[in-house]
Amino acid sequence: MNNSSLLFVGSAVLLIVSNVVYHTSQKSVPPTVNPLESIICTFFIALALSVVLLPIFTDINNLTFRHFNWANLLSGISIVGIVVGHVLYYRAGWSLSSGTLFSYVAICILLIPVGLLLFHERISLYKISGFIVSVIGLYLLTRN
Repeated sequence: MNNSSLLFVGSAVLLIVSNVVYHTSQKSVPPTVNPLESIICTFFIALALSVVLLPIFTDINNLTFRHFNWANLLSGISIVGIVVGHVLYYRAGWSLSSGTLFSYVAICILLIPVGLLLFHERISLYKISGFIVSVIGLYLLTRN
């Protein structure tokens, strides 16, 4: 397995495992915990871990924060919405399995036009078929 394949598989495994742990932990936040206190604790731990891992990803002697742009600002704002949204989502009664599936399928469907319009990604017959199946899946998930 070459480095490119290892990065491809490794990044997918990291993302999937981290999401399983994330959703399990968000569903387990006690209802008595203030959502914003929870997010402050979560972000503090994330910041501390990021600082510890930083030397693995970059030479800290050449560290610069000059190349940030609007995307970093929007990412920070959206992360707060994602974490608070998940705490409230689970408190509102969404299940870990179907609630998460519903939200991620909906996100994927909404990202199709974003990918096409902003990033000039291509769409194929297979992707269109997947989109149709996803819409049908969302409909079935929301039926009682």
